[in-house]
Amino acid sequence: MNTVLITGGTGTFGTCYLLKALENSWHKKIIVYSRDEFKQVRLVRYLRSKFSDRITKYSDYSIEFDNGQSVRLFVGDIRNYDRLLIALQGVDLVLHSAALKHVPICEYNPDQAVDVNVVGTINLCRAASAAGVKKLVALSTDKAADPINLYGATKLCLEKVVLGSTFQHHQNTSYHLVRYGNVIGSRGSIIQLLQDQENKDFFLTEGEMTRFWISIEDAIDLTRYAILHGENAEIFVPKMKSLEMNRVFSSIRPDVKPQEVGARPGEKFHETMISKHDLHRT
Repeated sequence: MNTVLITGGTGTFGTCYLLKALENSWHKKIIVYSRDEFKQVRLVRYLRSKFSDRITKYSDYSIEFDNGQSVRLFVGDIRNYDRLLIALQGVDLVLHSAALKHVPICEYNPDQAVDVNVVGTINLCRAASAAGVKKLVALSTDKAADPINLYGATKLCLEKVVLGSTFQHHQNTSYHLVRYGNVIGSRGSIIQLLQDQENKDFFLTEGEMTRFWISIEDAIDLTRYAILHGENAEIFVPKMKSLEMNRVFSSIRPDVKPQEVGARPGEKFHETMISKHDLHRT
């Protein structure tokens, strides 16, 4: 597909997908859609440094390459339907990674979590159909399976909205989901904090808690699989292994003994990739 728009395009997934797409010539035009102008400026500077020998023209909001590829950056919020509709003109594929993702932040700001993760997704699905987008792939999480916190509940709603859009807007657009666990080293994640050698002050909720882990490369591979092989209304879930949190700590920072503080509000002891209610459809 020639033109792709990535919501939340300056985040971990969006940035890594953008780099892979440029290195492998997956798309002719890549649109980064996000609401933080500073991160967009920083991304342009990084791309100019990394691909300096390939760039033929650039500005603060666009870059053109010698092989015909281009990157455009749009400031916008997925809660703004009209802005989405403008940004989606001429787009073939949408990758939806924009979301509020931190469990405690969502618990403390429930209205914002619902606005971004649910209402924003409704806007995006409607706008994608109205703009004639061929395919939309949204990113979900293991926390959407039997959710006990608001973040998981909003992601479950996201899944239902995306799948339901198949029946409302199927004339123009096909809708798909990928669901996976924690991305290793993603922005603000525990692994990123552990890798900061200057940081010596850590807390651990429960040492025997388990979490599913996936590399950003595998997350992108799964998304590419959904792009290339998705037909309509599927959730793609990889086979994953879980790991106890105390092993995560000891493997990365054996020099630090964290303080155990107990589970935070909304945290599961063990996550689930697929609800038992969905097993018969898996």
